[in-house]
Amino acid sequence: MRAYQHDVDQVPTVTITTVQIMSSSAFELGLSDVRRGIPFDWRNGEWEYERGRLFGHIAPLNMPLRIGTKLNPKAVALYDAASSRRLII
Repeated sequence: MRAYQHDVDQVPTVTITTVQIMSSSAFELGLSDVRRGIPFDWRNGEWEYERGRLFGHIAPLNMPLRIGTKLNPKAVALYDAASSRRLII
């Protein structure tokens, strides 16, 4: 599991982990929107929503985000790999 710190001069930043990102309802909504073919919702200004959408374009359609109530470890590993390659920021 990685932790992320984005240095942006215009806004305050915080460190966040992969699990925190992928556990957010905004991430799940972004992933769901992509998988259902719903266009980008520009009114949703949350980073996690956009990260979920990006992940939705990378992850196989048959890869569940969760197994029961827990995050799918394969999905977490895929997110970390995509982030390391700067496919998801």
